[in-house]
Amino acid sequence: MAGILDVYEKALHGPIMTENEFDMRVFVPQVRRVVKEYEIRYDARNPVPTDDAMADRVYEAAVDLVSSTGVYCTDTNRAMQFSREEVRRAAAEGPRTCRVGQGRDTRIFETRCVDDARRPWFLVGSGIVSSRDEYAANIVEGYAAIAEVDCLNVPGMNSIRGLPVHAGAPTEFYATLRGLRIALDAIKRAGRPGLAIVNHHPTPAVAVTNIAASAPQFGCRQTDAWLCGTIAEMKVSHDTLNKVAYLKTWGANVAAEAGPMLGGYCGGPEGFAVLCTAYILMGQLVHQGDYHHNFPFHFKHICSSTRDVIWGVSLAVQAAARNIPIPTLWAPYAAAGCATKMYFYETAAVFLAWVTSGAPGIMNLHPAKAVKIDGITPMEARFAVEMGLAAAQLDRSKANELVLRVMEKYEDQIADAPPGSCYQECFNPETGKPGDEYQKLYDAVKEELAGMGIPFNS
Repeated sequence: MAGILDVYEKALHGPIMTENEFDMRVFVPQVRRVVKEYEIRYDARNPVPTDDAMADRVYEAAVDLVSSTGVYCTDTNRAMQFSREEVRRAAAEGPRTCRVGQGRDTRIFETRCVDDARRPWFLVGSGIVSSRDEYAANIVEGYAAIAEVDCLNVPGMNSIRGLPVHAGAPTEFYATLRGLRIALDAIKRAGRPGLAIVNHHPTPAVAVTNIAASAPQFGCRQTDAWLCGTIAEMKVSHDTLNKVAYLKTWGANVAAEAGPMLGGYCGGPEGFAVLCTAYILMGQLVHQGDYHHNFPFHFKHICSSTRDVIWGVSLAVQAAARNIPIPTLWAPYAAAGCATKMYFYETAAVFLAWVTSGAPGIMNLHPAKAVKIDGITPMEARFAVEMGLAAAQLDRSKANELVLRVMEKYEDQIADAPPGSCYQECFNPETGKPGDEYQKLYDAVKEELAGMGIPFNS
């Protein structure tokens, strides 16, 4: 596989164009072309598709898209170009597994097949900001206490000593270190000191702060992982490439991250399915990821639980499971906030669809579109694990039946979803335990879903 300097050389010699020209004259026409040429057709009646031939065509369309558009470098104003042979080789030679964690908390992230009975890899948490140190500490400790959790994301910080965090400022650096220390202490209290943190770091917005705070003397470990993102759509910056260069030289884990957006430049669900798949290929060609991290969402609703997003991701997951043997983590967003019935319905629909489609790894849905400060608790992570274990016992056909039934409970509320509660409103900050009302809600929704045929283990 080519090194980072080989990748950067393409950013120096590719065809020059403006960003708008790349978007409107290259990317958009090529997406439309491959969707038509490879006969990708949306079926709203079946949010969990079972057409293996179409899944394979989505993969071929993704190879075509990457090789025909390239990847735009926003700093050189050039499109890095890759041949179809290079794209296919990146898929074939990519990592089959990714090792994270230390000691007894070591976990191996592997691929899964369509209709695979093996449980997915569980990432829990988010980078949602915590307003107080004790909230962040309780949340991380609660995540780590869930035995099935393989790795976690930790909260971000928005201030330090009463000063706001600004990109590239000293406050960003110090807040990042404080957030890391809180998380490391919390996983130790939970008895899992080697548990991997895979969103180093959620606080900083620029690579220089992220790199500086990642020095081993501050507690970071090679067996953690770092998110190295793209710019919508199919773009990358020097900032990200510098971060990748640092991590690859150190030997640390790179999570090639992308946020494919339905309703943006890729158009509808058909182009979205191709784009989700194409990003996995881009993550190998450019970021050289140890695994891939996709967070797909709807342009208008900013969530992953709409019918068309569920269908598009399900198809992309199947395309990858059948053709791209690279560990891929799918990180969804909920329209509703935590401590609402709708949040759990959204989780059920997404997990049923994506786990049976072959998602290697999946994360709890980010409540309230991930914009509510303190808007997450360990309870959502616990439900994600229970749903993931249940979904792995089903096949796509059964999952499709259940998804249709579950969606009846929330689909008409997506545009006006309940915002939910903050951590301190539904959890006891002193004990780190859920309040009685939230526990009752959790138990009632789980019983309701079990009555529909979802096979929870307990």
